[in-house]
Amino acid sequence: MLVIRFYLSLVALAMLSYWSAHSAEQVYSEAQTIELSGDIILGGLFPIHRRSKHTENACGNIDPQPGFQYLAAMLFAIEEINNDTDLLPNITLGAKIYDTCRSQTIAADRAKDIIKYTLVDHVAPLAGVIGPFVSDVSIAVANLLRVFNIPQVSYGSTSADLSNKEIYSYFFRTVPPDSFQAYALVDVIREYNWYYIFTVNSYGNYGQKGMAELQKAAQEAGICVANAAQLPSLPSEDDFKKVITNFLAKRRESSNSVNTIVVFTTQADSADLLRAAKEAGATQFTWVGSNGWSNRVDVTDGNEEVADGSLTVNHLEGVVPRFDKHFKNLKPSDNQFNPWFEEFWETVMKCNIAGTKESTIDVSRTCRSDERLPDGIEMAPVRVVINAVYAMAHALHNMQQVYCPGVRGICQNMTREFRREDLLKFLRNVTFSDSALNFTIRFNQNQEIDGVYDIKNFHNGGDGKWKYTNVGNWQGRLLADKKVQGTLKINNSLLRWGRHKSHPPMSFCSKPCNDSQIRKPRRRDPKCCWDCINCKENDIIKNDTCQSCPRGYSPNDALEFCKKLPVLYPKWSSAPVVTFIVLIIIGLLGALVTAVLYIRHRSHHFIKAAGRELSAILFIGVMLCYLTPFTLLGKPTDTLCGVRRFFGSVCFTACYAPVLMKTIRIYRIFKSAKSSVTRPSLTRPGSQVLISIGLIAVQLLLTTLWNISDVPRAQEVYPSQGIVIIQCAVNEYTLAVNICYNSLLMLICTIFAFKTRNFPRNFNEAKYIGVSMYLTCSVWIIFIPSYLNTSDTFIRVYLSCTTFIVVGTITLCGLLVPKVIILLFTNGQYPSVNESYTTPAPGDTTNRRLSSAGSQLQRNLSLEMCAGPPHNEQPTSQFLTVRSTGTSTANLPKTCMSVLL
Repeated sequence: MLVIRFYLSLVALAMLSYWSAHSAEQVYSEAQTIELSGDIILGGLFPIHRRSKHTENACGNIDPQPGFQYLAAMLFAIEEINNDTDLLPNITLGAKIYDTCRSQTIAADRAKDIIKYTLVDHVAPLAGVIGPFVSDVSIAVANLLRVFNIPQVSYGSTSADLSNKEIYSYFFRTVPPDSFQAYALVDVIREYNWYYIFTVNSYGNYGQKGMAELQKAAQEAGICVANAAQLPSLPSEDDFKKVITNFLAKRRESSNSVNTIVVFTTQADSADLLRAAKEAGATQFTWVGSNGWSNRVDVTDGNEEVADGSLTVNHLEGVVPRFDKHFKNLKPSDNQFNPWFEEFWETVMKCNIAGTKESTIDVSRTCRSDERLPDGIEMAPVRVVINAVYAMAHALHNMQQVYCPGVRGICQNMTREFRREDLLKFLRNVTFSDSALNFTIRFNQNQEIDGVYDIKNFHNGGDGKWKYTNVGNWQGRLLADKKVQGTLKINNSLLRWGRHKSHPPMSFCSKPCNDSQIRKPRRRDPKCCWDCINCKENDIIKNDTCQSCPRGYSPNDALEFCKKLPVLYPKWSSAPVVTFIVLIIIGLLGALVTAVLYIRHRSHHFIKAAGRELSAILFIGVMLCYLTPFTLLGKPTDTLCGVRRFFGSVCFTACYAPVLMKTIRIYRIFKSAKSSVTRPSLTRPGSQVLISIGLIAVQLLLTTLWNISDVPRAQEVYPSQGIVIIQCAVNEYTLAVNICYNSLLMLICTIFAFKTRNFPRNFNEAKYIGVSMYLTCSVWIIFIPSYLNTSDTFIRVYLSCTTFIVVGTITLCGLLVPKVIILLFTNGQYPSVNESYTTPAPGDTTNRRLSSAGSQLQRNLSLEMCAGPPHNEQPTSQFLTVRSTGTSTANLPKTCMSVLL
């Protein structure tokens, strides 16, 4: 095993030597480092200097915040742990700390130095490495440290690639990965409905992988990218200007509707982007920044007008008061062991320290010995560094408890051969309190902590000072299936938007469609860009398609589903129906009163002469005329539709059949009187009733056949959109056949009424029949065309009801009521009037027949039709005289002839 490890070490060192040999330049001829002795050593890699803008192999200026403060935080944490009697008692932590300058190449050189240290015997064991800060640098370092089983706890590397434990099994971090940050940024974007955005990212693993995670989360959320820009590895001023120019051009193409820029860039790139936007006058954008921008003052310094109203995502700051106090009390005289402290002090205090070989800044002021760091100095979120050191310390403490039971301090089991692969197991299971916030730190299955971020809003505080305000937070966690679930909370009342706007800006490709419209996607960015297409009135919207509702249904208010339309029919409470009911009741009452009077005076010779049997059938017909509208009103059913057919046809037959019998009887009696004295056949009451019933039976048979051939049923009809009416199904051909029978009876009645119009006035019953038939024909002439020319169900029902009521009223008032009036007010007597008709000359044969017929007619009427006067009355002396041109006359009883019908 030792042989294999030795050869691996040689290979790794050869690779490192080759890499270092090809470095172009270094800021320092020898690597500067901080070395603290101890029982166990922790390596440290910090971006104390910025990266050179020209090459990966050189350092730039010192980075006071966060680089140097992160270094100071590690030193502070080590000192605090060494003074703790409960954590690692009697064990002192030492350190070997290097500057990475945010460069992969330089960081790899420093990792080589750390690895070399682990290969030296008889030195304090190296437990692990704290850092680096930047993801690209951490990846370069992690690939080397893993070969030598050296655990690594980063305090700032957020690349999602580092979550792959098959490759980076020795890598831990006290910050959440960019996959969490991407979801946090997307939730902020969704909060304000910015569904069409610009994006720009830095070159390298942080920017490229971070933006890939953001675009993945954005796609899941339905957010589209109008234009995506990526900066080169070493971007120039022109590169930043080009990005802004392209964004402005694209914004004009989209009718100035894209107003949000999301950046996943480093601190330096974020500042240069804002500077380019300021030079282009692009103050209309709202910026959303990643933790590379965070709450850095140097990003917005000089670019405040452009950054006004921006939102940034930042790791939880969590002030560590004890560190703040410690850091602000630092002095050059107390930090001689720190090779970078004087450079930091001169940069922050803007003075030259006396006695230094070469000043790092061009100032003439000499630093005073009593000077202290200003209270307003910007502090970095150092809690992540302190947590990283404490994670390593707690893992060592737990390891010591296992390998050195009952021993306070380090034992030979730990020093003889320090097994860092065992330390890895303890590191995975550490739990301890956060150095600033009230929650427990523990690593998840990816050896990182779940994401918790602050949401910052950069704006003018109203007092002329620009500041970052904490307006909310985002909390996420890694689920068992390695999906991220998070919750965003923002206090919008604390937000201040740019250019003094009171509401968030809009950033979209197409405006939302109305509720009655669907989206027709465009070819480019179909998820966010569309044209609005109107749906039809009876359509619902499903999956952005218009779907028509079936007949009898209409869309609900939200156009989500089709709902059943209410079925319409003549309601009992409607005004027209109530009116009909009142008229029907009046008609029925009139008919009942008339019928009662007929029954009461049924033995009166006047009622007998009127034909009681036929009058009874006529009363039934009138009653049915008034009752039939009840079958037309209300909600139709199959049974009611069948009843309607019988009532609607039989009621007219019951009216016309007895009237037809009466008119034919009058006509035949008078016609036969001219030619014969013999009584016409089938003129007796019994025969008349049987024939009337036979005529009604024919109608019943026709209606029955109609119901068999066309089964009555209630059906729904749809006269217009959104209206459903239930009515009885009507076949107009069968209806016409059924009507023809009653029409034929009515026509025959009218013809015979017309033929008997000139009979003697005392036979004026024929005239009542004639007037009634003329009026009835007029009603039918008006009804039939009106009924056929309208398709409105309600109008047809109302026309039918009106027809039944009017026909019943005409029959009642024209044929039945007059007899009651005569009975009540004239004691059953018509006024005396002497009328005649002329016959041929006295010598004619015709004259003799008429004289003989007159005598015969008198006998027939007296015997068959008249019951004679009441026993308490004297026979009437009034006679109807039939004259001829000669002297022959025939006398008939006037009363009998007057009530012939």
